[in-house]
Amino acid sequence: MKLWILIFIPLFLCTALPAYADGVSVEAGQGIFHSADSRAIFLGYQMDSSLSIYSLNLYYKGAVGSWNGHNANNTAILALGILLNLPHESYICFEPGGAYVEETTDNLGTNLQFALRFAAGMKFDKKIDISLAFRHFSNGDGIFDWSDTPNFGENFLTLQAAYLF
Repeated sequence: MKLWILIFIPLFLCTALPAYADGVSVEAGQGIFHSADSRAIFLGYQMDSSLSIYSLNLYYKGAVGSWNGHNANNTAILALGILLNLPHESYICFEPGGAYVEETTDNLGTNLQFALRFAAGMKFDKKIDISLAFRHFSNGDGIFDWSDTPNFGENFLTLQAAYLF
């Protein structure tokens, strides 16, 4: 698995070169499920891509974040976003990616994690973007069955505000 990560990260960064800056964001929210005692905050930087798949727009997103509670942690996230524009400047998006968490905890048994974000949002005056999201961190053990480490995951319901360039 480490070889896959060593190949994926440089490839991901090289494909981001033709992109241009799109915006910065702050996202905060409450933990749910096994993360119910946590509150999280994430700071993000999004770069639009010139690529699209059918009517889906692609973008790259990097973020750093932190949450408190019994399983407090800090993280760095790289993701590829897939966005579907809806009427009236609204949209839905999915951001699959990878994350590095600083500490292993009762909920996250490894430092390398899958990071997923599902969001629905709306843009105002083409400069302000507000979205409601579900954010999940997990090492994928429930799907891939590859470790004996804890994998309850961290889950958050968040509100994001972004300023678009």
